[in-house]
Amino acid sequence: MAVRTLCLGGIAWNTMVYLDRFPDPVPQTVFAHGSHTTVGSSGAGKALNLAGLGAHSTLWGLLGGDDAGDKVRDYLSDRRVELLTQVDPKGTMRHINLMDSDGDRISIFANPGSNEIIVDVEEVRPVARRADIVSVTIMNYCRQFLPMLRALGKPIWVDIHDFDGVNHYHDEFIEAADVLFMSSQLHPDWRGFLEQRVGAGTTVGVATHGADGASGLTAADGWIDIEAVPTAQLVDTNGAGDAFFAGFALAWVAAPNLDAALDAGALHAARAVASPELALLRVR
Repeated sequence: MAVRTLCLGGIAWNTMVYLDRFPDPVPQTVFAHGSHTTVGSSGAGKALNLAGLGAHSTLWGLLGGDDAGDKVRDYLSDRRVELLTQVDPKGTMRHINLMDSDGDRISIFANPGSNEIIVDVEEVRPVARRADIVSVTIMNYCRQFLPMLRALGKPIWVDIHDFDGVNHYHDEFIEAADVLFMSSQLHPDWRGFLEQRVGAGTTVGVATHGADGASGLTAADGWIDIEAVPTAQLVDTNGAGDAFFAGFALAWVAAPNLDAALDAGALHAARAVASPELALLRVR
């Protein structure tokens, strides 16, 4: 039977623009060498990658009653992601992502969508109760799901992305996380931070380092560091972290072995960056 997963929050319709290098901050005309539109944001990225690895993947999020929202719905349906939505009165979140030849990104929030909105927690409760993995995206409105998930006794998976160790916006999500993911890019003491969290009761802490691999920590295993899996062709780094998360999560649920789960995450991340989409359609 397929693992049942639920991702809460984080759906966008993105325009991807590929450049040789980012432009200088002066008025100018810039010629891209490619562009396309696709689904984006972290919740959708995780749900798509989980579905691509064979999980029964459910995604809840805000969408507008607009053309972008319709495109998101069609895209996710074609990729076997079960979608639960609430209408965002501000419309579907939209990003314009500028990508340079090194895979770095400048993300412009063309429409950030709603930040303060009351969500229907009860609509999600039956799905959460059945889920083997529940991922909570760090959208402000997703805080409302945390008490319900705690009451259900569900392990909460949280990705705090490029947390810098200072921004208190993340505190509630960090405290709630049973499995905590982050990028090491902006945190000067990410090892100390994750050691503190595991010491406080977090089951697993994972830091990804882009092309430099990843590190994982549990109380039983200590630190395990792995290298990134080489990829023959770097097409688009968007979704690499979500792909790593999905590979790790499904391996961990199958057998909680930190080394094997890190390897599974790295392998799937390497597959994802060879695609212009957030996830491969199906991995078998």
